[in-house]
Amino acid sequence: MANNVEFIESAIILNLDSKINLHAFKHTEKDFAVYGKSYTFVLNHFDKYGVFPSTETLVENFPHIDRTANSVDFKYALDEFKKQVLQRTVRNAVNSQINLIEENPKKAITNLMVDLTDIEIVYDEDVQTYDKGDTSRLSEWRQRTERRQMGDGLMGVPTSFQTINTTGVGWMPGELVAMFARPTIGKTWLCVHAAATAVHKGHRTLLVSTEMPRTAINMRLDVVLAKLMGYNFSHKALRHGDTIDEDLYEQFLKESNTESLLVCDHISGQMGISLESIAGLVRKHNPEFVVIDGVYLVATSDSRKAAWEQSHALFYGLKNLATSTNTPIMVSTQATRDAANMFTPPRADQVAFGDALIRAADVAIAMCAVANDSADGSLMQKAADTKRLVQFQKYRDGELPRDTTYMEWSVNNGDIKEIPDYDGGGDF
Repeated sequence: MANNVEFIESAIILNLDSKINLHAFKHTEKDFAVYGKSYTFVLNHFDKYGVFPSTETLVENFPHIDRTANSVDFKYALDEFKKQVLQRTVRNAVNSQINLIEENPKKAITNLMVDLTDIEIVYDEDVQTYDKGDTSRLSEWRQRTERRQMGDGLMGVPTSFQTINTTGVGWMPGELVAMFARPTIGKTWLCVHAAATAVHKGHRTLLVSTEMPRTAINMRLDVVLAKLMGYNFSHKALRHGDTIDEDLYEQFLKESNTESLLVCDHISGQMGISLESIAGLVRKHNPEFVVIDGVYLVATSDSRKAAWEQSHALFYGLKNLATSTNTPIMVSTQATRDAANMFTPPRADQVAFGDALIRAADVAIAMCAVANDSADGSLMQKAADTKRLVQFQKYRDGELPRDTTYMEWSVNNGDIKEIPDYDGGGDF
């Protein structure tokens, strides 16, 4: 049986003679290589007359249609048509990068990975029927129950917050978690702690930093991960080259030797870090958790668009990436100058394009410093340096035991943890 493009497309056109076949055909005119106009003719004829055109009518209007294809089984023709469309789409994706391969092969690879994965998502049979009587979800529930009974009894990736972990559900696949605060409050430290917490529990994690070089991030990771593993190092000492216990530091580095943590501070061949390059990293390395520190510096594909359009594309692009790769993604961003009070959690409208971020996110977390009631300015500063207030402004997966909590913030030795019994005062 012939299976060339013209023959298969003729079979499709000639078999669009019933509503059942029409509903089964999910393509558009642009998916045809030869007979797209014929397809549009069939649709217009049915819309106008309420019946499908006969073979004679089609051949009369489009003489090149192979009328012998009328005998081909429609399901077979549809499968062959899908293959042909996919072949052309893949070929076009590769050809679109030909010139860039000469100029910037690394970027061409990234673009091609993104394009091919997008094609895979579109052409996979990802939409499934809700099967009545299907018991597979009972097995899935049993697996989740078993996971909760093992280890720390947590489904998903463990978080930095007892308030969330005690619900039995951590960062779940497909979630977008947004965290924001004023500058200098500690967004990067919290991102580092989130990544270290996941890695400490065995979850492969990708940490993307748009603001700090990898060497600076690694020093913060050392003190935070060391604290989680029972060691105690000084970030200041590591950074300034002060005296440390070298043998103990070497022991920690050997013990923490793992490929579970990936750190990225740049993309080769690019001026900055883009949404497309992050998507390429996720698809290449398959992390179980992604943390992006300084998401406001991530570029989108079209810099010519207005800032609000770029931000909307960025935030919803990240949410789509989380969903399509079944990976939780945590991002941090800065509050604007409107959030002048460092002791009050910033609102969404005090974050650049925060409304779009809040809408796209499944979880939204605001963080601020904690003031001391003492009139002594030095004590107030000390309190602000060692405590943080965290406010859960959005939590899509049900309710939390509390919407505000406090964190121990002794970052020099990596001691970052929630202190739910601490009463810092204040009413937000």
